[in-house]
Amino acid sequence: MKLHHIGINVSSLERSKQFYQTHFGFKEEFTAVIGSEEIVLLKRDEERLELIQDGDSALSQSMVHFAWETADLEAEIERLSRLGLEPVEGPVQLDNGWRAVFYKGPDGELIELINAGSS
Repeated sequence: MKLHHIGINVSSLERSKQFYQTHFGFKEEFTAVIGSEEIVLLKRDEERLELIQDGDSALSQSMVHFAWETADLEAEIERLSRLGLEPVEGPVQLDNGWRAVFYKGPDGELIELINAGSS
């Protein structure tokens, strides 16, 4: 697996998108809506930032997650299940064809596994 992206919960998608585009040279790769979350994925070379604005105010605090990309999402889900780790969400299918599943780490950090079709 390799690092796919880092996700940041933000209070304003537009303000944060402009900040990372203007100051760090990121370009918009795609947008999505999942439940109460509005998402903008930004890309610079092979680096990605996922900006998340959540309409649920209880979840809109600053939170970071990371995502590992895997070529075989189902195999990883099965492997982790054998080790006693079950998803907290997903797997979910995104409109752009990517599939993702989410787990919690020991301190509550969100760990995403994603198949973006490029591994």
